[in-house]
Amino acid sequence: MIEEMTHVMLFVKDYDEALDFYTNKLGFVKVTDVNPIPGWRFLSIAPKGQGTEIILHVPNAAMQGETEAKRETELIGKTPALMFKVDDCRKTCDELRSKGVVILQEPGKAPFGIQACILDLYENPLWLIEYPK
Repeated sequence: MIEEMTHVMLFVKDYDEALDFYTNKLGFVKVTDVNPIPGWRFLSIAPKGQGTEIILHVPNAAMQGETEAKRETELIGKTPALMFKVDDCRKTCDELRSKGVVILQEPGKAPFGIQACILDLYENPLWLIEYPK
């Protein structure tokens, strides 16, 4: 049976610009960055202290074939929303705004706490959720 989610794949246009956004703007940490074979880079990030990693993946026709690379390229910016717990949603949005991050939905009350939605550099939605204390 399924035991645990370990990775989520996020399709991106460029490894380095995606890495820069997630580490320097959102404060994530780089977990893995290896080139297991020529032409293929395995790059993953995660919020500090988090077990589940986000794989930043650039579609590569040479490695995957034209059809699969085209399908993955079409998914850039269309990833299902990822959700992240935050301590203070309003403060987090203010900090991210100061770094140039787009706030799609300002912090507001939700049935489960306070939520906001930001966009990554490819317009993937990232939800920030503050649970009641």
